[in-house]
Formats: sequence, structure tokens, C-alpha cells
Amino acid sequence: MRFLIPALLLCLPLAAVSAEPKLPELRLNYSASWSGFGLGEIVITLKPGAEPDCYRYESQSNPVGMVRMFYGRPHEISEFCVSGGKVVPKRFVFISSKGESKDFSLAFDTGAATVTDQKSRVREIPANAQDRFAIQQAVRLWLLGQVGAKEPGTAEFAQVDDRSIRHYRFAITAYEKIEVPAGKFETILVQRIDHPKRTSKFWIAPTRDYMPVKVETLKDGKVDLRMVLRAD
Repeated sequence: MRFLIPALLLCLPLAAVSAEPKLPELRLNYSASWSGFGLGEIVITLKPGAEPDCYRYESQSNPVGMVRMFYGRPHEISEFCVSGGKVVPKRFVFISSKGESKDFSLAFDTGAATVTDQKSRVREIPANAQDRFAIQQAVRLWLLGQVGAKEPGTAEFAQVDDRSIRHYRFAITAYEKIEVPAGKFETILVQRIDHPKRTSKFWIAPTRDYMPVKVETLKDGKVDLRMVLRAD
């Protein structure tokens, strides 16, 4: 099991010096559970990168004692840029902290439509490819374009992992008021809709820069992973 946030989404201020939406710096702390069993916390940060319109997106898991013994402290790093209002993946790193055999990295070349892993193996990728962490920001930017639309559309992305490429489709399915440890929020519910037995739900709060305040992944209608935003 990996500490992941499977997929996610925004109202972003425009920068005066760039035509691209400027993503704000973020630091969010979530409590995570698996099938009702507490896993610990996950800290997510978003910071500007070295180049204009580029970013470094990180997830650091801090599991409770027994969970840490079995799964370590997984760390994900995604580097991407924003071009044409869309996320352009550049580099992804997964560090398991349980041994180098489980670690991997991906270098994206969207111009050549390829991705290269840490063993220099090259694979072709589709035009809508994202790494498994930056896909959250890709959906977030998509949501920005849907705010206020009378008939919101759907978003489709190809998630590139160390071994596979999976295709996902997301849609806005509801508007709900929910309460989590961080408080009460009016949210937009974004849901994965491409699989009959597996889905992911993201309750997105406009007042929190359109980041999720609650996340659930479900299998056969039962919640596997749940994440809720902790109080500041």
C-alpha cells in the first residue's frame, strides 16, 4: 500500500507578469485512514519552481508507529510547469524509505511524447499524460475552467506510473456542505466516473484555493482510503 491521493482540484489569481494561472503556495495537513484504521498524517506542499510558471509539488507521509514499520514514510515529488492553462509534467520521484528497490523516478518529454524511468527505459505516452501526483493539479486547473459553467464537462487524463498507464475520467457530481477537523466548508464534489467498481471522490473547497478538504477512494461501494483536512 502506498500513501497516495489518487486524483483531485481551484480558483487561482492571475499573475500580472504571466498569462498563465498562478498557483498559490500551499501547505496542507491531512489525517489518513485505511478501512477505518488510522494511518497517520500526510503533509502536502506546493511551491514555485526554479523557472517561471513551474512548480514543485510534494507529499510527505508521517505514518503511526506500526504502519511505519511495514510501509515506511513514502515521499512523492512532482515537478511540473503550467502552459496554455494546463499542467505539463517534467519529473516525478517516489521514495518509499523501505529500500531502493521500491523507489522510482520518471522524466517526461511531452514534446517527444515519451517518459524515461530511472533505468533509462523509454515509453511512449499520450498527450494527456500526467504523473500520479501532478494529476491532482491537472484536475484542479480543469476545475477552474468549469466554475460557473451551466453544463460542466468531464476531464480525461492518462496517469503514468512506474509500470503502467491508466486512464481516468472525472466529473463534477454534486455541491455539498461538509465538516472536517479544519472546519465547515461549501464544496464541489469531483468524482472519478470511468470505473463501475472503483471510484475516487474529492470534496473541493473554493475557500481553500480549490484544494480538497476530504478525499475518499472506494471499491465496490466501500471506503478504502479516507483523508480529511486537519485544523491549522
